[in-house]
Amino acid sequence: MSAESGTTCKVDRVAKKRGLTELDDELRKRWADGDSLRDLERYCNESILRSAMHAAGMNTLDGEAANLYRLFTDDDVGPSKRIDAKFRLQRNGLDPETLAGDFVSYQTVRTHLNDCLDVTTARDSTLSVDSARTTVLKLVSRTESVTNQTITRLAGQGSLTIPSPSVTLSLRVACSECGDEYTFTGLLERGGCSCQNDADGVDP
Repeated sequence: MSAESGTTCKVDRVAKKRGLTELDDELRKRWADGDSLRDLERYCNESILRSAMHAAGMNTLDGEAANLYRLFTDDDVGPSKRIDAKFRLQRNGLDPETLAGDFVSYQTVRTHLNDCLDVTTARDSTLSVDSARTTVLKLVSRTESVTNQTITRLAGQGSLTIPSPSVTLSLRVACSECGDEYTFTGLLERGGCSCQNDADGVDP
């Protein structure tokens, strides 16, 4: 933790309060790996909730804190499920309003990275292939997860009949000039379509 900023930075204060001793190292690593400020906001808040749940003796298995955080905060969650999530916290001795007060915004995370950890949040204007792959595949994974959850909910309420849904997205990129079509990762690995060979004067 940043000693000089410990009394003024909210991330530092909450991390100390919740015993998140490795939060700074994880934020540095995740930012370097291509996570966005929104990703880091969610990671921080899920970590805060997980620590509070653990201290209260609640279940902290993989995904449990993330799911409860989603029920507690996401706009697409219905009022009844949000209330149930808050009641669950209250039944275990946790005050939802206090927890919400500990949650941080992405602007707060950005300030913490810049001012406390000396990490610049101005992304390089040059996008690396690895960073592009990571960003896009994260979005695909998120879309698969949301789609699977939606289908499961529809099946649960009787709107669909599918015992065990498994969602897989296939992301493909086509060139309207040469007609080539590739998977997204295949295009990155190849480095271009057939137009590249034409431009270089190389027979396909």
